[in-house]
Amino acid sequence: MKLVTIILLFAWLPFFVQAQNYTATNGSSYIGSLNVHNNPSAIVNSPFKWDLTLFGLQDKHTTNTIKVFNYSLLSNPAKSQYLISGGQFSRHADLNVNLNLFNTRIGFNKRSGIAFGTNLRSYVTLASGPYNYLDSISKFGHFFGLNEGAQNMKVNMASSSWAEFYATYGQTIIDNEYGRLNAGITLKLNKGLSGAFAHLANGNFIRTGSSPASYRVTDASLDFGYSSNFDEWDSLKNFQQNSRNFFSLTEAGGSIDLGVEWLVKLQSVKNIFDDDDYFDYNWKIGLSVLDIGYGQYAFGRYSTRARNINSNVTDVLMDQVLDSTISSVGVFRDSLSKLFGDMGRYIGKFRVTHPTRLVLNVDKFITDAFFVNADISVNVSSLSSGPNKRVNDMNVVTVTPRWETRKKGFYLPVYFNT
Repeated sequence: MKLVTIILLFAWLPFFVQAQNYTATNGSSYIGSLNVHNNPSAIVNSPFKWDLTLFGLQDKHTTNTIKVFNYSLLSNPAKSQYLISGGQFSRHADLNVNLNLFNTRIGFNKRSGIAFGTNLRSYVTLASGPYNYLDSISKFGHFFGLNEGAQNMKVNMASSSWAEFYATYGQTIIDNEYGRLNAGITLKLNKGLSGAFAHLANGNFIRTGSSPASYRVTDASLDFGYSSNFDEWDSLKNFQQNSRNFFSLTEAGGSIDLGVEWLVKLQSVKNIFDDDDYFDYNWKIGLSVLDIGYGQYAFGRYSTRARNINSNVTDVLMDQVLDSTISSVGVFRDSLSKLFGDMGRYIGKFRVTHPTRLVLNVDKFITDAFFVNADISVNVSSLSSGPNKRVNDMNVVTVTPRWETRKKGFYLPVYFNT
């Protein structure tokens, strides 16, 4: 498959891919080409002169909106079943996907090294206020009936997919008989492949009749935007023409990672001629700030700001206007003009803040080749003003017992996520 095909499919990858999560290797001294993404200083303390990850795929997704039944890692996913969760509660969903291509680490010596490679990354973050829902709902009136008394209903969604090239440098800063301090920095340049956001706020309605029940929307505002390269995809053109137009409209962005690791040395007698002894430690404590940056996108032509709900917007009108005949974003925008009195367009560019997070990683040597790693991740990106949005990383706490040597390893991660 051509690389361009992989990139185009990746724009929608979070919605259909299932793969193994490799964050279990955090703390390992043997996989610096991957652990650089958890802490850039992790590339320094490795007994290997170099290591290379040709291809790696990590997928994480979670939601309280859909329940999956009859599925396990040993079963056929096609035989699984799903149910949209009903009840009164706030909904959320997070999807994080990372595709690593030719991630390379090279050690200059024991005290310094570099890493570089390409990643394709995609994040989706969705959250709503509390509302009641049943999967048998077929009309807006049914939904309003289940949520009488609800006020200021809201939904927020942001999505960002990008291709990035990164370069990392790591260096030992302090080295004494008790410990060693390594530091690292990663610089990333990216191209925004696809970005989108939607924001529904101040959703309010009242009941206007009882036999049959009828409702009128009294207030609502809606904002949505998407990247302009999707406007150039034309079903009448061939794949090569579409892909060329798609990439010609991508925008450049960037980000940075910073990290340090403090290694507490074993206080036993060492052989100075044994490389393995040099890299041994009792504790390894890492602190990093990851993905300080953004992806940038040009607004698609139908990106919209809608205000001042019309006074005649009832559940019946919404059923008529927002029906199954809507086949494109442009048609959807035209339909909204029948509901809102003030319709504006977003023009120019918007940014989606990368999932900036603070990560504390503690790795403890137990005995022989056995270690236990604990990783704590805290999202620290703030909500941007205006049309700019953010996406979040799912990780919160991961605890991983592991046994590994130069040639093989076994990992048993336990996750607590968002």
